[in-house]
Amino acid sequence: NADGSITVLAYAREESNSFIRRGKVYNIDKTAQCLSNIKAKLEKTLHAAIGKAYIGIGGQSLHSIRNSVKLPLAPNTIISKETIEELKTANRDCTYPEQELLQVIPQEYKVGNVNQIDPVGVMSDNIEGRYLNIVARNSLRNNVLKCLNIAGIQVAEYFIAPLALADCVLSDAEKRSGCAVVDLGAETTTVAIYKNNILRHLAVIPLGGSNITKDISAQQIEEEDAEELKLKYGCAYSEEDSNDSNNEDKQYQVTADTTINSKLLNDIVESRVEEIIANVWEQINLSNCANELLSGVV
Repeated sequence: NADGSITVLAYAREESNSFIRRGKVYNIDKTAQCLSNIKAKLEKTLHAAIGKAYIGIGGQSLHSIRNSVKLPLAPNTIISKETIEELKTANRDCTYPEQELLQVIPQEYKVGNVNQIDPVGVMSDNIEGRYLNIVARNSLRNNVLKCLNIAGIQVAEYFIAPLALADCVLSDAEKRSGCAVVDLGAETTTVAIYKNNILRHLAVIPLGGSNITKDISAQQIEEEDAEELKLKYGCAYSEEDSNDSNNEDKQYQVTADTTINSKLLNDIVESRVEEIIANVWEQINLSNCANELLSGVV
C-alpha cells in the first residue's frame, strides 16, 4: 500500500513433505508441479495473472562464515570508497568448495588498532575489512531456480529467508542492543544473531518439531496420532508435583485400543526440546556475542 503497509490478498498452500526436506528440494518435477498448483490457486482467487515472485532462500546448508581481508596502503593514505570496494571485491573472490556465496554482511573495518563501521576519510597505512559471508550448498538455490523455471514463474528478487524474518519481527532497538532470533520450524531451527544493527552469526540446525513427532511415533503410535498428541497434550517443560500420584498414572487416549502415559509423553517432548535448545545455545556461544545480547532471545 501507499503507506508501506501490506495487505494479504490471497494465500495458498500445498503439502511438500515428500519432496522438500529441511528446506532442500529433493524432487525437481514434484516441486515444480507443487509451485504450479499454488500459482493456479492464487490466480483463481485474485482473478489476475502473477507476473513475478519474491523467493526466500533457507534450508539446512545455509550458514555464515567469518572472513577478513587485509590491504596495505601507502603511508598517510586517506581511505576512499574505492578502497572499501577493493576490499569487498577481494572478499567476494573467496571460494568455498561446493558452496555458493549468497550474501555479504560487512562487520567492521580495522584501521590501525581501531575498529570502525565507516572508515572513509580516515588516514592510515593499512586497513582490514571483516565480513560475514552467507553461504549454502550450490544445489540449494540452483534447484529452486530450476523448479521456478519449469513452473513458469519469474523471480522478482531473492531474499535470505531468516534475515527477512528478522527484519519483520525485530525492532531497531533489539538489533542495536543485541538479540538472537530463533525460528523453531518443523524440520529445522534457524538462529540469527544481531548486535549493533549488524548480523553477527547465522546457522540452521537440522532439528525441529517433526523430530518430536517421530520420537512419540517410536512408542508404536501412528505419525498422525503422534502429531495430534504433541499438539494437544505435549509439554516442553513440566514441574509436576512429586506428591501427586495422579500425574504418574494419567493416560492419554490415542485410539480406541491405545493410550500413552502422560509422564512418558512429556518426558519425550521435553528431552527433544532440551536438545534443540542446547544446539541453539551452542550457536549463540559460537557467535562470540553470548554476553552482549541485552534484548535476549526472540
